[in-house]
This record gives sequence, structure tokens and C-alpha cells, in this order.
Amino acid sequence: MICKFFEVGKYKKKINFYLFYGENEGQKIDVIHSNFNEFTKENTFKYNEKELIENKQLLFESIYSKSLFESEKLILISEVTDKIFDLIEQIISDNVSDVKIILIAKRLDKKSKIRNLFEKEKITLTVPFYEDTP
Repeated sequence: MICKFFEVGKYKKKINFYLFYGENEGQKIDVIHSNFNEFTKENTFKYNEKELIENKQLLFESIYSKSLFESEKLILISEVTDKIFDLIEQIISDNVSDVKIILIAKRLDKKSKIRNLFEKEKITLTVPFYEDTP
């Protein structure tokens, strides 16, 4: 699914997989802070694509390990490109319910595999962030 940045709050309870892409980095950060502020530093995990490609186990441990003290986790993956497509596709097919995963990418072409996956799936949300113009 595709939505505008100001509509993310409507899907927060229904959707667990998000793709934020585009050039407006400040707006991406604002949307994450305003819509996912219930997550603390203890249950927020930040990675970049390169470290997850080198060590896929990091992501799987973050997703599938459970704790008695936290009910939900937020995983932020930055600098996303199509290189991480297979890994993300596998996680989406598992349909994990107690983890919110936000992929943050710069510019993605219409032909991008990861963008197409997120736009076509009903359990994912794609949010484009365009540069502000006067």
C-alpha cells in the first residue's frame, strides 16, 4: 500500500512493515518520532543495510527473541537498497506481529524490487518523502 506521510498514524495498529523513501530526511525523522514515540531506547534497534547483509543473524535475533519486559519492538534499517530484498521478503512472509520494521531509503526508482514489494503487499506500507519546494 502507498500513503502520504501525514496518514501513517491511521495504519499504525494494522501495519508492521514500513518503507520510507525519498530525499526529505528531516520529514522521515519527524514522522518516526511522532508516530512511534511509544518505543523506548531499550526496545528500538537501529541497523544499516550493510551490517545486516554481512550478519543476517543480527536481524533475526532482534525479531525473534522475546523479552518479558517489552511487548513490541521497533527496528529501523537505514540506507536500504534492493540488496536486502530477499531478507526482507522472508521476514514479511513470516508476518511477525509484535515487531514494527521501518526501512529507510534514499531515492528508489519505480523499478526497485523492494519498492514494488511494499507497494503491492497489503500488510506493508510505502511512504514517499519528496523534497519540499516553495
